Amino acid sequence: MTVGCLPADRGGVLTEINPPQQGISQPALWALTSGIVGLLANALLVLFFVLAQPFSEVQNGFGWLGTANDWLIPVQFLTMIPVALALRRWLPRTRSVRVSTAIAIAAMFAVAILHLLLIAGVLDFDVQVLMAVAAFLPVYAWVFIVSSIGHRHGALSRSVTRFGLLLGASFPLGLLITAAGYLAGSASGHPLALASPGIVLGAWSWLALPVWPLILARLVFSKPPSFKADKEGLS
Repeated sequence: MTVGCLPADRGGVLTEINPPQQGISQPALWALTSGIVGLLANALLVLFFVLAQPFSEVQNGFGWLGTANDWLIPVQFLTMIPVALALRRWLPRTRSVRVSTAIAIAAMFAVAILHLLLIAGVLDFDVQVLMAVAAFLPVYAWVFIVSSIGHRHGALSRSVTRFGLLLGASFPLGLLITAAGYLAGSASGHPLALASPGIVLGAWSWLALPVWPLILARLVFSKPPSFKADKEGLS
């Protein structure tokens, strides 16, 4: 049925038919789910460090906050996979988009599996943390790459790409500063003091990650792909 004015009777009286209200798109629903679950996981993580005090010798009843966080992170990253797949429709069809998306999806799946293995007791916490951090890097690299391509080709709005570029660069930069701080501080006996700026930057980038799919849901998936994004790219 064509939306518009259609004859309602033989007398030629036209009746205006209003188009149906457009609901939330499927990519937006996935993005909202990933973002909301991620924010909830972050809140549990902050409460875990504040209340459970995991680095102290005192045992209390708030350890469940860390376990709850570990259960939510697989949901956060698994629901981000369809977000990454959908975002390709709003970007130029370049090799960089395809490769970075494929690697990021594999990393998202790996993050989910690593946390489930931690919950099951298959991996020790120290080993799991190192492997999970390594898996986080391709995800942030994907955010940076798609934001850069979207910025250069005008496929994504400037507010989206600026946040994505800042977010994508912050986590690896935080790790680099942290590692350099520990190495330089080991000689002086104060590694934590020199590494603290990198730790703060890395923590900010982790807490801000759920905002990325929320921004995509609000500013990208709420609109059809632009004409420029449908063109074949060269990068």
